[in-house]
Amino acid sequence: MDKIAISREDIVEAENKLFSAQLVSNVDILDQLLHDDLLAVAPTGEIITKEMDLNSHKAKTMIIENASIEIDDIKIIGDTALSIVTMTAKGKVMGAPLEGKFRYFRVWKRFDGSLKIIGASFMQLAD
Repeated sequence: MDKIAISREDIVEAENKLFSAQLVSNVDILDQLLHDDLLAVAPTGEIITKEMDLNSHKAKTMIIENASIEIDDIKIIGDTALSIVTMTAKGKVMGAPLEGKFRYFRVWKRFDGSLKIIGASFMQLAD
């Protein structure tokens, strides 16, 4: 099999691995899945880097108490894939309660046989 080709199953597996790591703030797994040059945009418009994301998990500023995901769409373009995921979550961010549905858009790219997120954005959906 072509080492560059990405399948839908590869992205589903990567999204599930990411979700599991986020739930328990597994920084080692997150470090593997996030590209060093990651750029993400938060709902506030703030640009988030890999270092910022990992630091928030290390500091436990985001606590997910209960969550589930649904993969809405995946588009594969060569060695890159686009995914849209909806997460229903309840938790705390910097001590403040947070609850609702969130939509994530991620750009996955294959590097030397492993998938990494190179870009992302997320927003809270209206109730």
